[in-house]
Amino acid sequence: MGKRAFVASAALLTLLVLVVQAVWAVSLPGFRGPDEPHHVNSILRLASGGGWPSPGHARVGSSVIEAARESGTITSSAEGFSGLARTKLGNDRAEPRTEPPFPTYFRNRQVTPHEERSATGSVPRLDPSSSEIDQMSQHPPVYYAGGALVTDLFNLDQQPWDRMLLGLRLYGIVLTLPLIPSLIYTARKLGARRTWALAAGFLPFGIPQYFAITAGVTNDALAIGAGALVVAALVKAGTERIRPATVALVALSLGLALWSKGLLLAFGLALILVFALKRDETWRARIAAIAASGVGALVIGWWWIHNIIRFGVIQPSGFPREVPDGWDPSMAEFPTFLGVAWRSITTSFFSAFGWLESDFHPVLTTALMLALIGLLVWAGINAGEHRRTFLAIVSPALGTVPLLLAESWSAYTSYGTIAGVQGRYFYPFLAVLGAIVLGLRPLRGRAIVVVAAVNLAIGAYGFIFLLNSAYPGYPWIDFPRYALVAGVSEAVLTIILEILVAAYVAAFVLAAYVGVKESGLTLSAEDRALPWSGFARRRRPASDSVTIPEDSGRG
Repeated sequence: MGKRAFVASAALLTLLVLVVQAVWAVSLPGFRGPDEPHHVNSILRLASGGGWPSPGHARVGSSVIEAARESGTITSSAEGFSGLARTKLGNDRAEPRTEPPFPTYFRNRQVTPHEERSATGSVPRLDPSSSEIDQMSQHPPVYYAGGALVTDLFNLDQQPWDRMLLGLRLYGIVLTLPLIPSLIYTARKLGARRTWALAAGFLPFGIPQYFAITAGVTNDALAIGAGALVVAALVKAGTERIRPATVALVALSLGLALWSKGLLLAFGLALILVFALKRDETWRARIAAIAASGVGALVIGWWWIHNIIRFGVIQPSGFPREVPDGWDPSMAEFPTFLGVAWRSITTSFFSAFGWLESDFHPVLTTALMLALIGLLVWAGINAGEHRRTFLAIVSPALGTVPLLLAESWSAYTSYGTIAGVQGRYFYPFLAVLGAIVLGLRPLRGRAIVVVAAVNLAIGAYGFIFLLNSAYPGYPWIDFPRYALVAGVSEAVLTIILEILVAAYVAAFVLAAYVGVKESGLTLSAEDRALPWSGFARRRRPASDSVTIPEDSGRG
């Protein structure tokens, strides 16, 4: 595959993913993403001149709460978003309550038509009529400042809340644009042929929750896009000689990414390893690169240093927690905790749409997670001369697991609730999954089509699952209610869904095209072999810093 066709295919695939994300944004009921009302409130507060108060010192405006009532996300009498105040989507797999109070299901909740929907207007820092804490000021303000600029530019706070939500959702989707190019770039730099690098770009389709999360207003969008750029910078640093420009790129990308979420601090481990594991550099050069890039990243992303100086912790809590009556730390059971944590991570990595409620069957999510882990392990075994770089970029995700478990266990023993173990917390590291194709390189064109088709099928199933959870009806969904909630006519909604179908068809055609290109390549015996099979014989004196040759007809 030539370079021009490769770049054009990558651009087309990126566009198709953005189109699918946009359709999810139209389809997700209003304020239905995790903490979406609070993210919206912080954006509107900044747009209204309310600033960025200390964590716990802001409240959700009454106009935002009223908009959420109109959307059907909370009950008509709710004053906040916790517990039974929220309506429930279908397919939640929760044990049904046998005693009152009973939950209200979204399908039974009246939704205000688009023509009667209110505008939020200005949002004060402390609305005296609201008691709902807006905890989002525990995060850096960059994502919210960008949303405030979009709000001011298009006067979104003066529009009906559904149009305001859609505008902010599309803003977030644009921020995730680097993910697909970074997936492809990661695969390519680690040694995949252009055809298999493109196959890596189909992987997000196999994670429907990625589309559900980015369909809502959330700072996860910035974390995903920024995290993807950090992965790309680290891969470049790991596969090339240490140079000032590469060190600066790592520092700049990570420093800017630290303005999204605290989770991206985990990239510090990869920063250390990607330079420390370079065998063909002196230790003096490695240590200098680690020090320069690490200090540079912390200086650029100084928000966390500010937190330590101002609050004494890396990230202060945005809202207080209370110990429930009758709870004692001795009641916490570690095996129970691990079981719940595993189910929570696996389920919410692939599904748990809405406020983490509409779940795939746990057997399916467990199978998908085990397959993903297996492919990553296989890729590591077959990473060849870039194995050290592979291990470096995977390390933040691996290191995040014990950190999340430790924090969740601490909260569990203190408050009796197992929380904070969500699959979406790994999304800033999604670009690492581009390395999965390293173990598949000996396979030919049909394998690329199969990989793409499987991911596309999972993505299509996830979208249908969302619609069935939010708009159940005959023959497959309640189409009039779907249009009512989305705030568009049935004719417009039909066109939107036809665009979605066209995007999926185009993605499959693209996969077939890439598969044909792969099948037409003439591979050497070394290309056809798995890298580990002859690793001992082919060992080279120069380690991880190997330049990938142009395909020139081979890939």
